[in-house]
Amino acid sequence: MLRSLILCCTLATVTVSALPTSLPAQGTSTSLGTIKPQYTRRASTIVVLPFNVTGSTVESDTIPRILRNDLDLSGLFKVVEADDRARQILIDESKLNAFYADRWKALGAEYVLRAMVRDTPDGKYRVVVNLTEVDSGALVFNSRTFEATKQNMRGLAHMISDAVMDSTKSVDGIFQTRLLYVTEKVRGTKEIGIMDADGFNQAALTSYGRIATGPVWGAKGGEYYFTSYHRNRAIIYGQQLGLTNSFTIVPNGQPWEIAAHGGTNHSPAWSPAGGRLAVVLSKDGNSEIYTCDRGGKGLQRLTKTAYTEGSPTWSPDGRKVAFTSNEAGGVHLFMMNGDGSNRQRLTTRGSWNDAVSWSPKGDRLVFVSREGGVNDIYSYDLVTKAYRRLTQGQGNNESPVWAPNGVHVAFSSNRSGTWQVYMMLDDGSGQKQLTTSGRNTQPDWGPGVN
Repeated sequence: MLRSLILCCTLATVTVSALPTSLPAQGTSTSLGTIKPQYTRRASTIVVLPFNVTGSTVESDTIPRILRNDLDLSGLFKVVEADDRARQILIDESKLNAFYADRWKALGAEYVLRAMVRDTPDGKYRVVVNLTEVDSGALVFNSRTFEATKQNMRGLAHMISDAVMDSTKSVDGIFQTRLLYVTEKVRGTKEIGIMDADGFNQAALTSYGRIATGPVWGAKGGEYYFTSYHRNRAIIYGQQLGLTNSFTIVPNGQPWEIAAHGGTNHSPAWSPAGGRLAVVLSKDGNSEIYTCDRGGKGLQRLTKTAYTEGSPTWSPDGRKVAFTSNEAGGVHLFMMNGDGSNRQRLTTRGSWNDAVSWSPKGDRLVFVSREGGVNDIYSYDLVTKAYRRLTQGQGNNESPVWAPNGVHVAFSSNRSGTWQVYMMLDDGSGQKQLTTSGRNTQPDWGPGVN
């Protein structure tokens, strides 16, 4: 299913101002922001120091704790503890208005992030950040200022962590994004949930008390589509989303029917480029792939075979659809044009390949492959035709989906004994657990922030 839409407006403004004199000078005034390093999966070490609090009631380590968690979850950083040694370096630097690169290196830090936070007259938090590359002493952030309302303190921290990822790794940040997922708090009852990319601010979007499944982000990131069985058969619905004053995403208005044909209706996948849904319907016999608009109108059948097709996902340009079929025996990945023409088989390995997701850059797919009764996640390069195994020896792993930056992948796994949502880098490294309570599956990563 396609996972690339544009969700939610930015909830805070970013400006640039002079760094207050209460923060000591660091390194040179050279900025690394104009020449970004190339993306590398090697995790960089970073120390995020408690903030200097001036004229605010927020505790000095509240926002830094969120920052450290974000950077650790990203898999792109290893967080160095801001211990007594780090605090002593700060004290010594402040005395001489100096930057002690050798001492930070001895601590194991490649980057040092320090900041000052204060309240604004209109009741916001304002954070002024210096981010220094230790080896060169250059300032990646030179007095860069971030602001957000006090109700959106977590969002403020996510803005800073996203900026760190972008400036040091040339990777778009992900922590201002959200994920849809299927949550099962009561056994046998599945609802659609939503959460921030770090696993916090979890909220239920449906409350049918039956089974809801297959959530995907919809038009302009302001609505979502899903399948529900609350009327005793599978029907695809849509529902708009809205922001509350506490910045939680909630349903907005009544759901509408998209597909309620005879037989089953499931697996919606939205194409923002083409403005159409791909869906799987069995109204004409076996499961086939169709397209329609967001209201279910203009239905067009793409596959017309005696086989079972499913798991459609759109290419970023909306011109092609990847999907699964049992045409070749077992289940394999196929691809076709958006009108159903030029059908071609993609995978040849194994006998069961399913749950495919197309990368935002259009160059790769991630999917589930079964070997020896165990499901693992693989990527497939559409240019080189090469496979890459991303999970192994960690229980069953399913429902992979790309982040909007094309670098991270969310998925579900039962490795902890119950199904939970995880994230990892596109090479399988940096696997981190996001959810912990109940059973949580089928993540769909929301769009990036402009």
